[in-house]
Amino acid sequence: MNIRVLIGLIVTFIGLFAMVYLIAGGAQFPIYQWPKEAYLGLVFSVVWGGGVAASVAYFFSALVFVTVAVVCYAIGYKIGGLFSSKSEA
Repeated sequence: MNIRVLIGLIVTFIGLFAMVYLIAGGAQFPIYQWPKEAYLGLVFSVVWGGGVAASVAYFFSALVFVTVAVVCYAIGYKIGGLFSSKSEA
């Protein structure tokens, strides 16, 4: 595993944790339940605020989490290129 992939994964986990903290950080739940509460809170917000079906909201919320992970990985991969000695695309 090269440095670009490693930094990409680190930034991905930091980004996902930051998103979960922003959504569920104020909840009175243990920290190991925050990801579930963040996901269900996002589902509730989409259903209640957008007036869509629950199945659509579950899919959309999962898509939001995946999108945040992919974007954070891409940013971390680019940052990792600054520390790489080889010139890779």
